[in-house]
Amino acid sequence: MEIKDMFKIILESVDGEQLEKVFEEGNVKYLQQDEDKFEMLGELSTCSYDVYSSKDMDMLILELVRLKEMLLDTKEIRHIEEIISLAERCKYIENSRLIFTPF
Repeated sequence: MEIKDMFKIILESVDGEQLEKVFEEGNVKYLQQDEDKFEMLGELSTCSYDVYSSKDMDMLILELVRLKEMLLDTKEIRHIEEIISLAERCKYIENSRLIFTPF
């Protein structure tokens, strides 16, 4: 059985409490983007954590919306919408962070 790489996207409070988590098997193939076109999604690593603060959410949401418009698969689009929803929550929870982790 093939194991597909995936990122878990975790919304975490300032004190490290996990508030919510979303993931989708194989999401690495569409979340990891070219650095020239996607500044934040271009940084995603399958070898380490990527942590974004609530202040980063406007840019991340813009990139996710752009990515969503490029996708055709309804499951992938739905997953991007879940991540956008987490990013929106992160934006309004002071000192929260959104973590993309392959672990």
